[in-house]
Amino acid sequence: MTIQQFSYRFNIINRYKCLHFILEFAPPICYILVMLKNKRIMLLTALTLAVCFALASCAMPGSGGETTFVSGEEYSDDVIPDDSDGTVRVTFPEGFTVSQMAKRLEENGICKADEFRSEANKTEYLSEFGIEIGNPSERAFLLEGYLFPDTYDFYKGESVSSVIKKFLRNTMSRFTDEYKQRAAQLGYSMDEILNLAAIIQQESGGSAEAPRVSSVIHNRLDSPDFRLLQCDATVTYLKGSVKPYFDTDTYFNVYCENYNTYMCEGLPAGPINNPGLTSIKAALYPENTDYYYFLTDSAGVYHYSETYAEHQSKAVEAGLQ
Repeated sequence: MTIQQFSYRFNIINRYKCLHFILEFAPPICYILVMLKNKRIMLLTALTLAVCFALASCAMPGSGGETTFVSGEEYSDDVIPDDSDGTVRVTFPEGFTVSQMAKRLEENGICKADEFRSEANKTEYLSEFGIEIGNPSERAFLLEGYLFPDTYDFYKGESVSSVIKKFLRNTMSRFTDEYKQRAAQLGYSMDEILNLAAIIQQESGGSAEAPRVSSVIHNRLDSPDFRLLQCDATVTYLKGSVKPYFDTDTYFNVYCENYNTYMCEGLPAGPINNPGLTSIKAALYPENTDYYYFLTDSAGVYHYSETYAEHQSKAVEAGLQ
């Protein structure tokens, strides 16, 4: 078994580090432990890595060479903060916004909420991760939509840049060639697909309704008869996740004009949350329908309509009018 195989198996359970070594000989475990300690790796992690490396070296007597411990991504930024008192595992539900993520990170002692929101607006990450956004000045939070909702392991007091990069690495790993090709077939960029997916996420909750909700949005976007999407989810986003963090003029004159789909044509300026895979897939593969309207009743049941008259009738039946 090779050292690469050992390191791969180890990193399935350890998501903290990517370490790169160039060794001229196969060292004993004690040497590796000292080297890892100097890198400020936790003892258990260091011991596991050392054993993996030593066992692999036994399989290749006298060998040294260049060795990388990876999990398919480079985690070179994840250095334990000098004042860290351990790690914490945090789960971010699908559909969480940047502001909600910021609050949860602060609650768990990882970084300050305002620092995270500020970092989520830095353009440097776009080029670093190959993110193409055509209207950065119109977006409330530049990386909204690109912070994949998942369970993450962080160091307490971890740098906000390291936190952002963990999210982005996870997100970009989800963008398969199949997804990119499908987006192109539909005439959309991946940025626009995330924008669609975020609305679908909010309107469907990432449920089994997502592909049908997606069909309504796609049908409206494709029809010359529907200038406005008129999605309540965009208004909810503005009020809850944008308005509290910007001055009144900026909020009304920039973000309301560009996000409120009762005012702006087509898609909002950017994603209104960070969607999960179900919603992303639904954006790429909508159900084939002729629906242009939907509503949910008090029991959470979805009702779809092809015409406005039918939609109004169902709204009355559902007690919504």
